[in-house]
Amino acid sequence: MKPRILIVDDEPENLKSIVQFIETSELPYEIYQALNGEAALEIAQIKLPDLIISDWNMPHMDGLELIKNLKANESTREIPVIMFTGVMTTSEHLELALEAGAVDYIRKPLDPIELLARIRTVLQLSDSFQKVKKQKQQLQDQNQLLEKKQAELQQALENIKTLRGLIPICAHCKKIRDDEGFWKQVETYVSEHTLATFSHGLCPTCMKEHYPDIYQSLKEDPPEK
Repeated sequence: MKPRILIVDDEPENLKSIVQFIETSELPYEIYQALNGEAALEIAQIKLPDLIISDWNMPHMDGLELIKNLKANESTREIPVIMFTGVMTTSEHLELALEAGAVDYIRKPLDPIELLARIRTVLQLSDSFQKVKKQKQQLQDQNQLLEKKQAELQQALENIKTLRGLIPICAHCKKIRDDEGFWKQVETYVSEHTLATFSHGLCPTCMKEHYPDIYQSLKEDPPEK
């Protein structure tokens, strides 16, 4: 995808010259143009360029106001802006432009080689920033997923029922009295309070007492192991 550059200047001839400078580059840029800050702001919101190169001195909305409006919008606040001017040329003006949010500052008359070098540098930095931002977001998403899984695991652990404390059990029938005072079979009570399941059989003592014939036959002819 071609890097998208929006150029803003209220002087059509200046705008034309800058476009020609950029078109001499071997890199295939997609260029948009605006003659004032209002139009630039509208184009930026629609096209979301990778870089904006703006004149400082413009009527109605100058370059600093344009940056402030870009920063106030969620979709355009991270678009880098290079400011250029032939009037605001002192170090104080440079500081003012950078404080407003410009990432670079070029004095007029523009030198084509310098302009193209600044464009390449800013676009490379912007691309690196976007990659780091994407990686950071992926890491945050992974952390959120991990936190969610940990919360689900904790909830699952809390939902596991366990038997603790003194359990009242009948000495004769072995039924267990629950918290509501009802006497329940051991299987029922344990199933309600744990994740255990049951399979039924007969111990040797019970088989001998209740099924002596079967017990005797098994004793005489034990099953193969």
